Amino acid sequence: MTTCPHRRFTGAPCGGTVLPTGYCAECGRHEKAPGLRPLPDDPRDLGPQELLTLPKREPRAARTRLIPPDAPLRIRMGCSSPECGITFAPPYTEGPVPVEGHCPACGEPYSYRPDLAKGDVLRDQYRIMGPVAHGGQGWVYLAEDTHLGDIVAVKGLLDRYKRDGARLADVERQNLVGIRHPRIVQIRDFVARRDDSGRVTGGHIVMDDVGDGTLKKVVEETRRGQFDLDIEHVAAYGCEILEALGHLHAGGKEVYLYGDMKPSNVVHHGDGVKVIDLGGMREEGQTEPPAHVTPGYMAPETEFSGVLTVAHDLHTVGVTLRELAGWAVDRVPGLGTASFWWVVERATRPAPGRRFADARETASQLRGALREIRALRGKTDPPEPSDYFWPSPQLLGARLGTVPGIEHWLGRPRRDRYDPPVAPALDLGSPTPTEIARCLPVPKRYPKDPQTARFEVSSGYDPGQLLAQDDEKPPSVEICLHNVRVLLDRNTREDLELAQEELDTADAIPGPRAVRRWRLDWHRALVALRRAGLDADPRHVARAKGHFKEVMLDLPGEYAPKLALAYCGERLGDDPTGPTAKELYEAVFARNPAHGGAALGLARLALCAGDRRAALTVLERVRPGTLDHTVARIASLRIRAARLPGNGDALPAPAEVDAALAELHGLVRQKPGAGEPSLSEDEALRLSTELHEWKLDALHSRSDRPGLPEGGARRLDARSLRRLSAQERELRAQMESHYRQLAARHRGSATHEYLVDLSHAVRPQTFV
Repeated sequence: MTTCPHRRFTGAPCGGTVLPTGYCAECGRHEKAPGLRPLPDDPRDLGPQELLTLPKREPRAARTRLIPPDAPLRIRMGCSSPECGITFAPPYTEGPVPVEGHCPACGEPYSYRPDLAKGDVLRDQYRIMGPVAHGGQGWVYLAEDTHLGDIVAVKGLLDRYKRDGARLADVERQNLVGIRHPRIVQIRDFVARRDDSGRVTGGHIVMDDVGDGTLKKVVEETRRGQFDLDIEHVAAYGCEILEALGHLHAGGKEVYLYGDMKPSNVVHHGDGVKVIDLGGMREEGQTEPPAHVTPGYMAPETEFSGVLTVAHDLHTVGVTLRELAGWAVDRVPGLGTASFWWVVERATRPAPGRRFADARETASQLRGALREIRALRGKTDPPEPSDYFWPSPQLLGARLGTVPGIEHWLGRPRRDRYDPPVAPALDLGSPTPTEIARCLPVPKRYPKDPQTARFEVSSGYDPGQLLAQDDEKPPSVEICLHNVRVLLDRNTREDLELAQEELDTADAIPGPRAVRRWRLDWHRALVALRRAGLDADPRHVARAKGHFKEVMLDLPGEYAPKLALAYCGERLGDDPTGPTAKELYEAVFARNPAHGGAALGLARLALCAGDRRAALTVLERVRPGTLDHTVARIASLRIRAARLPGNGDALPAPAEVDAALAELHGLVRQKPGAGEPSLSEDEALRLSTELHEWKLDALHSRSDRPGLPEGGARRLDARSLRRLSAQERELRAQMESHYRQLAARHRGSATHEYLVDLSHAVRPQTFV
């Protein structure tokens, strides 16, 4: 038995077993068959090169799309009379059902034959070329517009005898007349049909011809190996579909619901999509005629209520995306397509109140997931501000990239000159739970909160002060959440309990759950982190992580909850059932290369694993010219020279420390606009002192030093100090000078005395 050499549609290897017949038991292809086209090895070459770009697709020639008028129907036929309404199936009929005849139950005539034939002319303008398709409610024909000289699509009723046909046609006509959007097929005309008495019995809607390249056909071409559908294409399809539905949902005086979204109702036209077949569209609250929906796509609640809602439309989009993504290439490093699937999961949740609030929010999160996929593939797109979070004004984990203050030396135990010169290991600067709670991005206020205007006033609003509710207006959740953040910035347990009370009050205020739930979960997590800081109990961090996960699942296109989860994962360790801290940090950093917090997080994880080179590599990716770039450069200097904690690559070679010192010298008093960090002379002296300590540690700890055990931790004596190498003697003299310069900046204090003692302890042995 051999393994199948082919790939799956998703890009992964098939992995199936080739049977003795030569065919794969998994994919069904012969082992020597051409199979699907190979994909590029570089992830950057997968999918389109530009954001939200679709390949240009030209429709087939009009005449090649025509189908025979007697082509088999792929629908269930039923009685024309709404009073009867039976479906032509057992027990009423057996065997093939004729396309026209009389209802076996009530005798009402029916006909599912096309009511227009080749050569027919509607209103002396539209010459019928023939049928091209039929939907659940009507035949679609191609016709030549003899006035304008182009091709149009003409839609009529599927059953010409349907008693409410005129009403159905009129409903669709009225709905379409007011709809103007580039993602929705455009109606051009309506031709009424009348009986012998002149009564309108139906009509034909004339629309732009947008071809037959439905997304269902895109899947068919993918299945045949004629097209490589990529996950980026699927997300772009979804964003454009949601753009169209968002227009219907908020188009003006009336709110329209599309009702029947599925791949066969969307055409890939040119370099975008057109939503077609608006016969099932209904005004919000409309129950007659009954909504036309497709089982398998409709929301579960619609099956019982029969009433279309925005939540129903979002569910149909989610199912459509899920179906398309099953055929798409989804090779993405790191977190991969997880965020895309979380968008689909929320759109298709069984409870309508747990889905997205509207099409705009869905599109925003889908676009965020798409940007993340492209970033993880190594593609760069212009940054886009979040609609839901303000960026944090403070950099979490900045201690790793901060020049140590003078207290760095004062906290050490006193040492004498015979102690081995072992320098302290590098402090990785992992943020504490309290720091995480205070420095994460802040959720933007819900604009429809009844008291939001109070936050927009230029005077009188102090973001650091508690606010009281305005008794003349409905209670405000946003005021409660503001107070929670203010109280968490304080340090007492009493303030923490008051923050919890404000959060409980916010949770009890009635309002739209879809926009409020994630905001409450975010602040629950902040309270849990602050409690962990006071109690030193990791179980509170675990609770915070659970709340942040709920936020991520509600807003999968945002990077703020992923960043919060990464910090929690770094403190608690990775959960085998979810993304790792490294995957989460990388998802944030790939999408925003200026985000120093994510870069520092990745560097800390690498250093904990003893991988100095990986930590330096990630910090080199921080975009120059940004505020976080300075922190990243300082962190890189310290990492290159440092003794690392743990059992990893503890000390670098002295030459590596020399390179870091040379780089440090070039950062002193940089001119503005030089694009590099600029350190003051005092900052450079403190950082240089720290780096020299690590260099002496590295030099003194070499295992080839005569008479010194590996690790160099043995206590020294006067004889060994007299036998210092010239290199170590010079280094000790430099360090003595550094300590004395630091001491000179603190004359008349205990700090001065302590630093002078350090200089005496390190200076080389002299002879009298």
